Amino acid sequence: MRTSALPAMTATEEMPAGLYVAATPIGNLRDITLRVLDALKSADLIMAEDTRKAGLLLKHFEISNALKSFRIHRMREDTEYALRELAAGKSIVFVTDAGTPGISDPVSHLIREIRQRKLSVPVIPLPGASAMTAALSVSGWQANPSVFAGFLSPKSGKRRKSLELMREFDGVIVIYESVHRIDRLLEEILEILSDRPVLVGREITKIHEQFIEIPPGGPIPDFVRKGEFTVLVGRPDDGK
Repeated sequence: MRTSALPAMTATEEMPAGLYVAATPIGNLRDITLRVLDALKSADLIMAEDTRKAGLLLKHFEISNALKSFRIHRMREDTEYALRELAAGKSIVFVTDAGTPGISDPVSHLIREIRQRKLSVPVIPLPGASAMTAALSVSGWQANPSVFAGFLSPKSGKRRKSLELMREFDGVIVIYESVHRIDRLLEEILEILSDRPVLVGREITKIHEQFIEIPPGGPIPDFVRKGEFTVLVGRPDDGK
């Protein structure tokens, strides 16, 4: 696999062949970057985890390029299709439901296949909005070092074990969680990492964006249990 820092491209220029991993807005559509818009307008093919959500984004920006789904339950077939298109010299832009692909979606499988097969296909990141960096930027905590834990296991036992392993980490911990498990996660954090402050970001960049501060050991203030959550767990010193 080749990575390439390609020069800035405008919508009037031909798009070089390769796989473009494009970040899309996590809420506010105005957060999309000019590079991503150029790529979406110029690509031979756009592949998406969910074509319905991607279709809404493309419609908003009046983009009508070819759109195809890349689904987890058809990962093998969709991977082979994408590899054939890339081998034929096509440019493919991959987008996820929101944010940066490759974090918790199937494009990582496609990139891994490109690497393992040693294909001469450029893989180009097109960075953009990120709930993790947005939350860190308003935390008031030094983010160096920090660790991105993503979504922990939905099973309480495995989730608690992961949190216990984080006790020794002297840095900021970033966790994503759904509305269905946010209360259980916060209770376990306050029990297992009781000497650390917590900052919960809800619906970041959206109309009902909210940041909830929780002191070490609690209590948990009242907040709306709706939307998507980014949970930051600070160092023990961050709570002083």
